[in-house]
This record gives sequence, structure tokens and C-alpha cells, in this order.
Amino acid sequence: MNIAIIGCGVYSMAMAKRLSKNSDNIIKVWTEDPKKVTEYKKTHQIKSIFKDEVYKDNITLSNSYEEVLKDSKIIFLMISANFMRDTLKNIKPFYKANKKIIIGTKGIDLEKKKFFSETIKKVLKTYNVASIAGPSFAIDILNDEILALTVATKRKDIFKLLELIYKDTNTKLERSKDLIGVQLSSTLKNIYAIGAGMYSGFGHSEATNAIYLTRILNETNEILYTFNCDEFTIMSYASLGDTIMTCSDEKSRNYTYGKKLTSKRKTDALNYLTKNTVEGYAALKGMYSMVKKKKINAPILYTLYDIIYNNKDMHELEKELLR
Repeated sequence: MNIAIIGCGVYSMAMAKRLSKNSDNIIKVWTEDPKKVTEYKKTHQIKSIFKDEVYKDNITLSNSYEEVLKDSKIIFLMISANFMRDTLKNIKPFYKANKKIIIGTKGIDLEKKKFFSETIKKVLKTYNVASIAGPSFAIDILNDEILALTVATKRKDIFKLLELIYKDTNTKLERSKDLIGVQLSSTLKNIYAIGAGMYSGFGHSEATNAIYLTRILNETNEILYTFNCDEFTIMSYASLGDTIMTCSDEKSRNYTYGKKLTSKRKTDALNYLTKNTVEGYAALKGMYSMVKKKKINAPILYTLYDIIYNNKDMHELEKELLR
């Protein structure tokens, strides 16, 4: 199967390696960095991403959208949420309507306050869209840990195609038709992970963390309900599974950022934010606007917004658990 991956970060290269385990897959990865392409052609490595990893021959790198998209049946979008709209415009001249689009980017279209599936339909004029999400850190994908993903799509043929390319890759797929709910869940878990990191920074016990986790899952469910999502989405790998993982592990950049917010050195969080992609930070502003507009009862999300964007006292997050 010819597969295109747009984006060359830790997550996309980890996924490329996993997909390369299936010898029937031919994977082409697009990167904007010509130095990475030169390095890869010489060594089959990208040391700035995974220092010691050597990739298989069925993975290639290119700076050309045309080259990467040519003959591809499936296109994985794995770029930063900030660049999604521009990337879609760049690939549009080389996109054909029969190609399947898989959204691997977490977040929303901040410019239009829309979900990426909606942006893709508008820009590329296609309904061949799916979103994948689940508990999966890049390093765990790379190290061949068991992976479980929710595939949200209205199209049964897309799910069948993904089952085919993930064959023999130690990956479990479950299907959902709730395209909006899965995108919402994968966005919210990054936002709430910031708060989980803050509780860790405050030094609270696992008992307090469990209370926070219960509250945010209830809040997530309230938001999903108001957006008319499937009632079972909250129990999916994309929602429950990913929320538990992201809100309890320092491998999450969102969690780590939240923990650094509680540091006595006020520059720690800012420096971390400058050097790392913290998806929940950017997504929080857009989600706040969307949730507020619908008048949803989401006090923890509102409190996180006030702390991060309005300099509210961080300990208001603790008080919220008692309200």
C-alpha cells in the first residue's frame, strides 16, 4: 500500500516505523527541511528526531508534495495544528478525491474555530476523511508497544483500508462513526493534561489526581453531549484511554508544561513552551471560545483558561475540586 505522511516529527516518524513493519507498505514522508532529506538518503537516520534509529528501506523522505502524494492511497496528516490550513492549501494541487485523508493531528482550526475534518472538506472538497486517536506516546509507538487506536470515519472502506495497512504491526483498531467526538476528545485531553501536570507540581497525592481525572472525564462527557456526539465516545481509546495516559505521564508535553507552571522560577514554563509544541496551550484558546459560545458547564476548562491567559491564581484549580 502506498502511504503518504505529511510531517516529519517524532510522532510521524514513530508511526512511519510502525507501518514499515508491514512489508506491503511503501511509506513516503514529507518534510520541509532539505537537510533531513540529505541525511536520510545517506544514513536512513534522522538523528535530530530519534538519535539511534535506523529506518527500513520502505520508508523514504522528500521535500516535494507532488512526489510524496503521487500514487498514494492514504495520506496521514501529522503536522502541527497551527499549520494545518496552510498545509492543506499546499497539497491541494496534488490531491485527488479518491485518496483517503487520515487526521493524526490533535487540535482544532484556530483561525475558523472548526474541527479539522470540516476544514479538510472545505479546502480539499472530499468526504474521504478519518481521524485516529488513542493512548500513544511517540516513544512507545517506536518501541513497538501494543497500540490501540480509535478510527473515526463515516466510511467503512477507510476503516478496512487502515486494518490492512496496520496488519502485523502490533496495533488494535476500533471503529467509531463519531468524527467530531473523537477530534473533540483528542483535543480536550491535551488541555486537561495541563491541569493534571499542575496538580503534580502542587505535590498532591494519587487520590487528588483521581478526583481531578473523574471531574475532567465528566466535563468531557458534558461537552461531547452538547456537541451531539455519540454517547459511547467517552469510553473509547480516543477519549478515556488517551485522557488517562496523557494526564498521568511526564512523557506528555502538556502534562510537563502544566507542572512547570507551578515552578518557583516563572521562566520555566515559558522556556518550555518556546522550545516544545504544547498542543493543549494553543487549543485551549479555541476550545474556550467554542465551549463558551454553547454555554456549556465546563468549570475546569474555564479555570485553566483564566490561569493561563488571564493570570488567575493557579490555586483556583485546587479550589475548583471542592466546588
